[in-house]
Amino acid sequence: MELNMSSTIEMGMADYWGMIRRRKWMVLGIVLSSMAVSVILCVVLPKNYRSSATVLVEGQKISTSYVKSGVEGTTDGRLNAIQQTVMSRTSLTKVAEQFGLIVPEMSPLEREQAIQNMRQKAKITKMRLGHLKGADTTEGFTLTFDHSDPVIAMKVTEVLAAQFIEQDLQFREQVLEGTSGFLEQELRSEELRLEEQERAISDFRTKYMGELPQQMEANLRSLDRLQMDVNAARDNIQSAMNRVAILEKQVSDATSSVGAQGQTPSDSTNQGRGRDPLITRLAELERTLTTLSAEYRETYPDILQTRQEIEAVKSQLAAKYGVSKDEVTPGSANLIDPMVRDLMRQRDEAKNEVGVLKERLRRLLDQIKQYEGRVERTPVREQELMILVRDYDNMQKNYQSLLDKRLNARLAENLEKRQKGEQFRILDPANLPVTPESPNQLAILLGGLVVGCGLGGGSAVAAELLRPALRREEEVESLLGVPVLAGIPAFNTLLGAREKIAAASSPPLGSNKRSFLLSYREKDKADAVPETQLAEKALPSAVSWNVIAKWWPNSMITEQYRVAATRLALMSREREHSVALITSSVMGEGKSTTTINLGHVFAQGLDKKTLIIDCDFKRPAVGRYLGVASKPGLSDYWKGTCDIDACLHRVDEIPLWVLPAGTGSEQMFELSRIRQLEELLHEVRPRFDQILLDAPPVFPLADVNFLSRLADAIVFVILAGKTNREVVEKALKALRPQCQVGIILAGMESASIPHYQYHYDDRHADRYVTGR
Repeated sequence: MELNMSSTIEMGMADYWGMIRRRKWMVLGIVLSSMAVSVILCVVLPKNYRSSATVLVEGQKISTSYVKSGVEGTTDGRLNAIQQTVMSRTSLTKVAEQFGLIVPEMSPLEREQAIQNMRQKAKITKMRLGHLKGADTTEGFTLTFDHSDPVIAMKVTEVLAAQFIEQDLQFREQVLEGTSGFLEQELRSEELRLEEQERAISDFRTKYMGELPQQMEANLRSLDRLQMDVNAARDNIQSAMNRVAILEKQVSDATSSVGAQGQTPSDSTNQGRGRDPLITRLAELERTLTTLSAEYRETYPDILQTRQEIEAVKSQLAAKYGVSKDEVTPGSANLIDPMVRDLMRQRDEAKNEVGVLKERLRRLLDQIKQYEGRVERTPVREQELMILVRDYDNMQKNYQSLLDKRLNARLAENLEKRQKGEQFRILDPANLPVTPESPNQLAILLGGLVVGCGLGGGSAVAAELLRPALRREEEVESLLGVPVLAGIPAFNTLLGAREKIAAASSPPLGSNKRSFLLSYREKDKADAVPETQLAEKALPSAVSWNVIAKWWPNSMITEQYRVAATRLALMSREREHSVALITSSVMGEGKSTTTINLGHVFAQGLDKKTLIIDCDFKRPAVGRYLGVASKPGLSDYWKGTCDIDACLHRVDEIPLWVLPAGTGSEQMFELSRIRQLEELLHEVRPRFDQILLDAPPVFPLADVNFLSRLADAIVFVILAGKTNREVVEKALKALRPQCQVGIILAGMESASIPHYQYHYDDRHADRYVTGR
């Protein structure tokens, strides 16, 4: 059987949440560690004090309807430009040296770092109060600076606020001076552009003479005259073409008449004119050839000689009349009729006349096309000329506008010199901070919580992905390419609520703390039998925990065992007495528990005589789980101390027998015993409907490789969420099965169980707990 292990399966949010839930303690530890680090940071981080100053932007004191401000642009743009100047390296270096933030002993790298720290600590927050006036503009800003010394923070804030006001005054003066100089330069440039535009208009009129808008009427009259000439030329052409057609018809009629009668038209009209003897000779030779061809073959000498004479006469006629030899025929009018030749000459002259008339028509049409092109291009030239004229008019207007702006710029310059324009004013001076501004303990704690959750979740997912395990049936079939017989839920999911189990079980089942399951005999339909009473009947607690199919026949777990047994029976339906081998990758995956529950289902649920053979000689467990004696068994049978019937132990009253490993089994199995086991199977196979071999795991032993050859089907048990996926793949490859293989996924978590099955099980569990 070839195994396909190259498939992959996509993971959803539920899968990632399951990974985090399974490793919740690791996630919780990482979150708590992150929170502890956050608390430590809140304690050890240095404290900073922040001082602030508020600067108000005052508007122009003279109405803009009389004098417009010479400083254009928004307050935001001007503030950003001033900020770049104040926060420059040169300006901040002077402030830092003034307050001892930079000392001469510092290295260049330390000085640069100090400047960068000042840039980061100084912040500007704009106050947008303009919406009260109907516009979203900046009406002021707040300048803040933080430092470990509150006094230094206050003094640095004062100096920076004063620099903002100073730089704003300088900025406005520079803008106005630049504006005046720019307008003077633009006026001179505009005069030059006006002169260039005038020359461009003159050059345009000269270049496109004949296509100008005022010449449209003359072009249209020329087109009318040319159109009349064209009509006359077309009439002349049509008359010449009609004459050519008449001559063509006369030539065609003359040629057809000669071809039909075998003589030229002149033969019938001009009797006194002699006929060319070569033509007569050619006609006689053609008739002779026709007569000879009717009587003799083509190779007859007279026929050959006649053909030669015909070719010679044709050559002479062709040379005489200046035509090709193929055109020479006895009735060829083109060669011998003067009337036809005259008609052809007239036809050729008529055709030449048609060509001359067409050439004249073409010249007339070209002239029409030229004038039409002028007319068509006239709107384009008009548009281009209009653009030139419009640009000239715009330049004139622009020149006048520049004159007005130069006057306004001089007024705005006087406005700023008298301190009547827009300016910055300190509204709230820098304060002396009392409480520290940082660190922000709440943000640090929240950040630690977020980082801890992220690291914890990521670590849990990474831990799961680094050692992937199979958890769901669809993963097994997709990744391994082997059909799943059933998915067995974990035994602790049998009851939906541990409180119900704890309330119904006193004392709890077994010594294992994970065992919350109660023990119930099959014959008890209403009353539960506690483990203490069950022990009196020589059934240890381990028996009750593992034989779920016996004590919980209506549970979801037992139902899945029935599904697995049914599918296993269908896999081996071709064999009347089938042998199934149950194994796993490594020990501890539940193969023995699976074996005894499948055996119980085969015996009681499917009413088949079932035999379980414990072939795990290193760690036999079937007899212990089912409460039967460990001897005599298989080893005793091979030693010859007991016969096979004495070694078979029946379980309860159902058709289920167990063949335990026997005494000293862990020392006796050798590869040579495989032949004896095969003979034993041949002996007992006819006596049982189903034989189950509880084989050892594939790793680290090699026994199962030999036992697999004795089975009709192999059941491979995988412990969900525990066994590494690579181990399972290696085990299946090492097994190299020659028969059908099915997988039972044991120990599935409740999250992997369909909700309808899970609630179905809860309902029946409630019935067992309450005794209904």
